[in-house]
Amino acid sequence: MGSRQDRPLVFIGDSITAAWGVERAETFARHGFVARGVPGQTSGQIRARFLRDAEGARGIHLLCGINDIAEIGGPVPDREIAANILAMGRLAFEAGLPLWIGTVMPSDFWGWRPELRPVARIRVLNAWLRTLCDAGAARLIDYQTPLADPSGALARAFTEDGIHLNRAGYAAVEPAMLRALVPG
Repeated sequence: MGSRQDRPLVFIGDSITAAWGVERAETFARHGFVARGVPGQTSGQIRARFLRDAEGARGIHLLCGINDIAEIGGPVPDREIAANILAMGRLAFEAGLPLWIGTVMPSDFWGWRPELRPVARIRVLNAWLRTLCDAGAARLIDYQTPLADPSGALARAFTEDGIHLNRAGYAAVEPAMLRALVPG
């Protein structure tokens, strides 16, 4: 295989990641990014395919946790989400791959599962991610700040259902993503 720069920077995640590669296809192509998102997957499912999806990458952008909080496959304790993210961090380290972890996108699930009231739980998980990355395990990309409304939910201008980003949502996070991932 060619030089490290010839290899893609792989985005691993769920439906938000899958749609990102479509909505921002020009940006992904220009910077050698590849989206490997699988809709509906939890952190445990993403962990199970992590190494396969990372094969041939120059680095990894990881975004997961919202489907665990949304109880897609049933309730998942925060410690299990953390264990899955730590395991993926170890896998990236052992493979010699730089790792960027995006904060969980803000949400209140207003169009989907409003009874779960996830804002506080997302804040806790994002604080943990910040601490993890501050310790040097990976580099954090803050998606909460450009997307959240004053209550901590995903601003309605950036979503149609309270959880998935629309075109404006992806445009809003692109500057933070590019600052983190594109040198210079």
